[in-house]
Amino acid sequence: MTHGAHGYGAAMERAGGQPLDEDEMRAWRAFMWVATRALDRLEHDLQREHGLSLPDYEILVRLSEAPERQLQMTELAGQALVSQSRLTYRIDRLVREGLVERVPCESDGRRVWARLTRQGFAKLEAAYPSHLASARRYVIDPPAPGELRAMTDALEKMRVALGADDCPSAGCP
Repeated sequence: MTHGAHGYGAAMERAGGQPLDEDEMRAWRAFMWVATRALDRLEHDLQREHGLSLPDYEILVRLSEAPERQLQMTELAGQALVSQSRLTYRIDRLVREGLVERVPCESDGRRVWARLTRQGFAKLEAAYPSHLASARRYVIDPPAPGELRAMTDALEKMRVALGADDCPSAGCP
């Protein structure tokens, strides 16, 4: 079923695009709702319980997983899915809070590393259990085990369509 002679479907047909059929529209709307709400809820829970935004939590996670708990700023921006300018703003705030420190690169003065501090690691350790519970409650546990695998397969295909085909799922966002 297309979406009528009026409105969105008709506009798409006039523009030369193929309107979404009923199943495709259902999938699209479910994706938009879940993606938006899941991220909002994860963000809300982290802010309420630990005073961390979801992007800041992800920065701390990426640093905690890196050798010596540090990454070059450009590498961190790619892994944490933020622009270089957004990362600079976030790192400035995390530095002020004592969670991260900037470390100049000894071999190249133009490069700067972001390093997780002990205080930052402690904050991450404190936030992890409740964030894990939220991730399970909103994303991991609702689908049955077989559905989770199918969902993951579908999401990985979407990631490839978005240009992350050179990124193994274990190491990249």
